[in-house]
Amino acid sequence: MLLISSLCLALALAVIFGSFLSEAEAKEPEITYYKYYTNVEIQPGDTIWDLASDYMDEHYESREDYIREVQELNSLASIDDIVSGQYLILPYYSTEYKL
Repeated sequence: MLLISSLCLALALAVIFGSFLSEAEAKEPEITYYKYYTNVEIQPGDTIWDLASDYMDEHYESREDYIREVQELNSLASIDDIVSGQYLILPYYSTEYKL
């Protein structure tokens, strides 16, 4: 009886330990994102909505959140306050580490 109990305990431990190992191997490595800023010259016909489409990603909950940050960075009272030839600071994220 002791032998059967020992074997059952060993089998149970092997199953539990094996499941922990398989979970550890199944996890994908965490990707690190870095936030950067770039200067973009406004071209004729550009809108902040268009620029948001080009530069924002999943780090923002919505396009409106991104545009709000662009307005704050550039001290814009309105999203209509941009003109051709003007430069705007735009945030973006990258997995590449830049010095």
